[in-house]
Amino acid sequence: MLGYALGAVCDGVLGACVRVEADVSPGLPQFSVVGLPDSSVNESRLRIRAALRNAGLEFPQRRVTVNLSPANVRKRGPGLDLAIAVAILRAVGQLPPATAPCGFAAELSLSGELLPVTAVTSLGLALQHNGATAVVVARQQQGCVALSGLTWHGYSSLGEVYQDLRRGCLQQPQALQPLRPLQTGNTWEDVDGLTDAKRALCLAAAGQHHVLLVGPPGCGKTMLAERYAAILPDLTEAEALEVFALHQAAGSTRLPVLAPPVRMPHHTLTPAGMIGGGVPPYPGEATLSHRGVLVLDELLEFRRATLDTLREPLESGTVQLHRGSHSTVLPAAFQLLGTMNPCPCGQYGWGPCQCGEATLRRYWSSLSGPLLDRIDMVVPLQPHRSVPSSPSGQPATAALRERVLKAREALKHRQVNRSRTHPLADWSERAQAQLDRASRQLALSRRAWQGVIRLARTISAVDGQNQVDAVHLEEALAYRSSPVPGRPG
Repeated sequence: MLGYALGAVCDGVLGACVRVEADVSPGLPQFSVVGLPDSSVNESRLRIRAALRNAGLEFPQRRVTVNLSPANVRKRGPGLDLAIAVAILRAVGQLPPATAPCGFAAELSLSGELLPVTAVTSLGLALQHNGATAVVVARQQQGCVALSGLTWHGYSSLGEVYQDLRRGCLQQPQALQPLRPLQTGNTWEDVDGLTDAKRALCLAAAGQHHVLLVGPPGCGKTMLAERYAAILPDLTEAEALEVFALHQAAGSTRLPVLAPPVRMPHHTLTPAGMIGGGVPPYPGEATLSHRGVLVLDELLEFRRATLDTLREPLESGTVQLHRGSHSTVLPAAFQLLGTMNPCPCGQYGWGPCQCGEATLRRYWSSLSGPLLDRIDMVVPLQPHRSVPSSPSGQPATAALRERVLKAREALKHRQVNRSRTHPLADWSERAQAQLDRASRQLALSRRAWQGVIRLARTISAVDGQNQVDAVHLEEALAYRSSPVPGRPG
């Protein structure tokens, strides 16, 4: 006799559905689990026997074989306990076959009580993609997020699940917490001056360009980086759920909010801390910044080996980890925002600098050419020595955020139109001619050249123009082709 149930496990930080098949056949009593189970899944045999007995149910005294499909995915953690128990009960006829897809994610105690599992949101997303409802622990249901197309059912014990499955009617779901906006305390109203830097960051936010702020100590680099998230539009519901699931699987305490994540790690971060590692693979800062911003304050204080790990995710938006025979792809589509001094003393180009050429070369050796080539905007900041202006003269955070949102919508609309016509259909003839001249004069890589084209298009969208003109290209080239202050030639 065969019984089936649906469960879910975490493969890295992403959920994966598991089809649980239980076969009960005549023979000496034996309980086997196949399908790449780890030790915690194998140990479920003892937990399930005791849980069924203490719940007043009968464990079959025959040969029991449980298969976990797909067999090429390692099954980790105790979250399949309940699904295995339900599959066995269906195989022996104590429960009727499933009439609608329903997934189970809970650990069993020896008494039959249901215990919470980690990364429940990732597991719920996996079940949602398969059109199934989810049975989880009742006290864990209160922390679940409302997912479109997924119903959460909370239970406290195996006995309760058994009784409702016998009746063919699960408990009514509770009201769940929705995703909500996050109010940040850092705004741009109290940032005096720095008009050029504010415009540059507005452009970076609109086109999601990687940006580098360079200037002497105290010029406002870190202050702007800390306030950058205030002008970013909210994520969509699907993106916010993906981000929340990633952080929950990683053990982070991030709340279920619509605001994009902002990570600001310390410069002592290791390569594994940046992109992840371990067995099973643990996400790093690049993955925790997915759909958001990775702020590297004092960029050149990070080790070169750590910075160079970002070359792949900056290009592809993913991190590929290979550990033994297992490969894992983690999402890492983030925007990089770096800040740095031009030299160790911080005064090169702005004041009396005591750093020699050898010191400069050693200082800048942390930043490789290929990594710098992936940064679309280098923004020099001047020391702020002017008299503070009145607060009323400063751009409002809400206005900047609205400008960024409108520019993103315009860029999305123009991208759809370009896919049907010429790639430079939204460029004026003068801008195309200047682009052709600049391509012959400037020694830019193909990647850098594509970045200039995207940045010029972003500038035109922020300025409310439907066409890229020569002035937009000139500004994009100024951000891209000018030498980095302090960097040895």
